[in-house]
Amino acid sequence: MKLYEADFYRWTQDTSDRLRRGEFTEIDLSALVEEVEDLGKREKNALESRLSVLICHLLKWDLQPGKRSNSWQATIALQRSRVERLLKQSPSLGPFLREALPGAYADAVLRTIQETGLDRKAFVETCPYGIEEILRTKDVSVHC
Repeated sequence: MKLYEADFYRWTQDTSDRLRRGEFTEIDLSALVEEVEDLGKREKNALESRLSVLICHLLKWDLQPGKRSNSWQATIALQRSRVERLLKQSPSLGPFLREALPGAYADAVLRTIQETGLDRKAFVETCPYGIEEILRTKDVSVHC
């Protein structure tokens, strides 16, 4: 059994040490390639997840104006900030936003139904927001 399969953490430490020392022929290259690919997938998944949470709170904000709260407002601001940070760290993920939008919206609808008890019929089939609208600093101030 390869170290990669037997003890992943130890494999990461061993591989990084070998890379630092320039011992490239001693590296499990196929495992390293797999992990680098997975890093990219994790970034995409993190972006889609943040987008879903953000859309969920925008839906709640728009569909339940009487229940608007500072908590929802803060979550919207926080998720926008985190999406912005992810895109700043990995600008090439920008085009992925449009690709991720349908899945993020579907997840957001399910999350919103779960959190609010709203009927599925309250939601349109496709996301009512464009990427620009989702990410811009929309006025979500609480009017109590």
